[in-house]
Amino acid sequence: MKEEKSLLAEEPIRLLACVAGSLIYACGIGLFTSPSGMYSGGFMGISQILRTLLTDYAGLSFGTFDIAGILYFFLNLPVLWLAYRNMSRAFFIKTLICVAASTFFLSLVQVPVSLLEDDVLGSAIIGGILTGLGIGLILYFGGSSGGMDIVSLYLARKNQGISVGRLGMVVNFVIYGICLLMFDVSVAIYSIIYATFSGVVVDRVHAQNINMQAMIITATDGIAIERAVMNRLKRGVTHWDGVGAYKETHKTILYVILSKYETGILKQILKEYDPQAFVVFQQGVNVHGFYQKHL
Repeated sequence: MKEEKSLLAEEPIRLLACVAGSLIYACGIGLFTSPSGMYSGGFMGISQILRTLLTDYAGLSFGTFDIAGILYFFLNLPVLWLAYRNMSRAFFIKTLICVAASTFFLSLVQVPVSLLEDDVLGSAIIGGILTGLGIGLILYFGGSSGGMDIVSLYLARKNQGISVGRLGMVVNFVIYGICLLMFDVSVAIYSIIYATFSGVVVDRVHAQNINMQAMIITATDGIAIERAVMNRLKRGVTHWDGVGAYKETHKTILYVILSKYETGILKQILKEYDPQAFVVFQQGVNVHGFYQKHL
């Protein structure tokens, strides 16, 4: 009960961080990439292509309002159903809020000309960094911006070798191949540069892609810590007995593999059950065999 209350207390902060990520994402699109004539990847890129088809080819006029955000919301409805059926309820709710927030911010944050009007390359780089940071923050705090994020997370859960950012880049290259056929070559090139920076930043920020190993040395019997790790993180724990060389005192050594995202929860568990515990983290370990990504 104590653990559940602690997690519930953190949820409003995580939700606010997801909404902030949605705003950062919208700023990257609305202030840099769209005004420069570039196209995003994933569902947003599809939405922008549909917008162009409706305005330039179908002859529809929406004034200065960019309907890409609205189209983005409707394209996300099928994958929201996928999230509802296959992901946790908390993930689905946060994703729904993030998609709605992204739609709102994308409709709100619109400028006619990029802030870097004469520097398309700079707009591509900064736009990619901002959108990647926004999506990465949303994923880091347990949500999703919808679209390919949900599809990538679902596939990453099924296959450990799949990276959210890399899979997104593959899909983006397909979209930009279509852009290459429909629009100017420079549009496709700058859009690919933007997508590459965005994908790299997503993988750097999205800590759930980074495996960690933790070795905990505690003076307790370790049972309370083991139960908390297994119940709260759903991770297996290996333990063995040890002896402290300085005082020849009995120690319990616990070993667990987890994601970088989960290390914060592990630290809180140790603070609750043994503040004096000594823990060693190693980042970026390769894991083979049965190991689930918790997304």
